[in-house]
Amino acid sequence: MDKEDLKIVLLLMINSRLTYREIADYMGLSVNAVYKRMNTLVNLGVIQEFTARIKSYAINAIYAYFFGESEIEDSDQLSEDLGKHPNTALLMFSSRNYLYIGSYLKNIDELDKYSSFVSQTAKMKSPKIGFLSGVHSASQIPYITPEKTPVKYSNLDKAIIRSLHKDSRKPVSEIAEEVRSTPNTVSRRISKMYEDGLLELSINFYPEASNDIFSVFRIKMNPSVNRDELAKELMNEFSPHIFFIWVFSNMPNFMQCWVWCNNMKLLNDIIKDIRKKEIESIQSDIIHKAAFFDSWKEELLYD
Repeated sequence: MDKEDLKIVLLLMINSRLTYREIADYMGLSVNAVYKRMNTLVNLGVIQEFTARIKSYAINAIYAYFFGESEIEDSDQLSEDLGKHPNTALLMFSSRNYLYIGSYLKNIDELDKYSSFVSQTAKMKSPKIGFLSGVHSASQIPYITPEKTPVKYSNLDKAIIRSLHKDSRKPVSEIAEEVRSTPNTVSRRISKMYEDGLLELSINFYPEASNDIFSVFRIKMNPSVNRDELAKELMNEFSPHIFFIWVFSNMPNFMQCWVWCNNMKLLNDIIKDIRKKEIESIQSDIIHKAAFFDSWKEELLYD
């Protein structure tokens, strides 16, 4: 992968129905160049699925993020065991047997039971838990969140999202036939759901399929530092190598950066430069495997 490939990935993470022409216009590339790059990313397995889901914000679901060291050695078995739980959405394995687990909770009352399940199943000693509250992105398009929640949707809307669930780039004509509607209506509903912050159009992204280095930085800041200002500073200085920064409502002095580099020297140089900022510490883990799961949130589509 190069910077142009990563920019395409970031666009598709925010809207996986973007046309080749729209991506080409954002990138300043030809349509043919975008087509070839996307095909390469798919053929390599970096992108394995174009997905559609209901956004968690739209239904007031809580994104609880667990991270910590695990004593589990069989990653395949752990993926199977964690993936069976209806709250689990994401599992990432990194260096030092450090795990990152993303989950959706219907309400905060589910936290105690699910956290016990994670600790026991993954053999994690006192995992840290963060409640995702904001994302800074290097993507050229914004991630839309709804102005008011919950967002209402019709049975037709649900049928359309269900049709797109495992193939979000499906032609409108095929969707219309599946949901027994007209192409114009389907196209209009997709645009409306996306603009209202109901419809999440993304990809399942597998960093281990590339020869690049994907890393997670866990940064603890000095209490006096403005977290959002530091996040913007890091994004401006290191984008697109730092392509997402997550912040958490219950961890005001902490942020997590998702980082791409094509060599270790560049990774180490970025870490060295960040250490010069007003931070207390930075820890880095290299991601070597990812797994995505349908949670209870996706099961809503099939009720």
